[in-house]
Amino acid sequence: MSLFDRVTGWVSQLSGAFPSHEGGDIPPPVLLFVDPEPHLLEAHRRMFRLLRPTWTTRFATDAPTALAELAAQPADVLISEVDLPCRDGTDLLTSVQHLFPGVIRIALSSETDPASTSLLRSARSAHQFLVKPCPSETLIACIEHAVELRLLLRHPDLARVVAGLPRLPSLPPVYHDLVAALADARTSVADLGDIIARDVAMTGRVLHLVNSAFFGLPRRITDPREAAVRLGVETLRSLVLFVRLFFAAPDLDLPGFDLDEIWTHSALTGRLARAIVKQEGGSQTAQDVAMTAGLLHDIGKLLLPDLPGYLDRLRPGLTTGALLADLEYQEFATSHAEIGAYLLGLWGFPDDIVEAVALHHRPLRLAPAGFSTVTAVTAANALLDAEAGKPAAVEAAYLDRIGLAGRLAVWQELAAALWQEARAAHGGSPE
Repeated sequence: MSLFDRVTGWVSQLSGAFPSHEGGDIPPPVLLFVDPEPHLLEAHRRMFRLLRPTWTTRFATDAPTALAELAAQPADVLISEVDLPCRDGTDLLTSVQHLFPGVIRIALSSETDPASTSLLRSARSAHQFLVKPCPSETLIACIEHAVELRLLLRHPDLARVVAGLPRLPSLPPVYHDLVAALADARTSVADLGDIIARDVAMTGRVLHLVNSAFFGLPRRITDPREAAVRLGVETLRSLVLFVRLFFAAPDLDLPGFDLDEIWTHSALTGRLARAIVKQEGGSQTAQDVAMTAGLLHDIGKLLLPDLPGYLDRLRPGLTTGALLADLEYQEFATSHAEIGAYLLGLWGFPDDIVEAVALHHRPLRLAPAGFSTVTAVTAANALLDAEAGKPAAVEAAYLDRIGLAGRLAVWQELAAALWQEARAAHGGSPE
């Protein structure tokens, strides 16, 4: 079955209105718990029977049983202990990722060392990672939020647009090789650079973007292995994906679709999102996630021009200075944000990145509590648009809801400094 067929099949599984974060009204999901300790499974059974009696819960004590359960009857969410007998939980998560890609994968472990091999591997194949003992309210909130995100991305308006695309982009072989290497605990960062180096064209294009002034590196990089070390694994993987879409997209003489402008804005958004997370005290991992989400937040713009009639319906509004996202919602009831997020979800990116891409224009639809990757990317995107003289602002109601309206002035200073740096590096204007 082709990727296009799988996409349209998965999209058609669920339909209905966009979910309300305030109401928390989601269809009762089917959960599959995997843990070698029967008493822990029984505790989950009792907890969900009490707190979420309409949800369906199933249980397995090992990976083979879990895979057989999924093959016999689909589940919406897999919650698996990382340390399993016979076949460890990370192998189970990876198998489910390949065999049942529509299943939400949540990893549980009592291991807290960020350098742990099992944690690193599970982080690459799980949508969410929770540390045991995990409070019941935390686990339930995690499941509800993940299901809401998928409902958002399976809305019938989005399905109609995806189904109308003449083709969905295939990923380059080097991308698949990178993902496979990331699942191997023996892979080093230098090994990842070597994988990219096998594809001469990809190497040249990645290094071209890495060395652009907007990426902010202090000196020119000529070796993909050094790029892997300097940028980090997830950023490098995202660049490979961006390159594949960027060089296949048409360069259009329309506001919002100039490829150089898209690259400039994407790179700066990634950098500013990372700076905002750092300013708010986020970890290095959180900063890297924000960088990746910011870099990829507009990839839907590289896909939608292929949609028949898309440009014809938007052109009149674009020439008057209207915002692209507003026109897309008006004409199609969805936008490049949801399209990009949907494909990132299919390609296995973590939920926090998918969510930030999906919500960067309308974060109130599924606003996580407090500061998050969504906050950083939403703010970075709007603040950089404002620096460029575009009519943009961070949604005040969103900042009020998460209690961070008072931080906006600090983020504006970061945006102004980054914009001036980019102007100086590019001889006067980043655009």
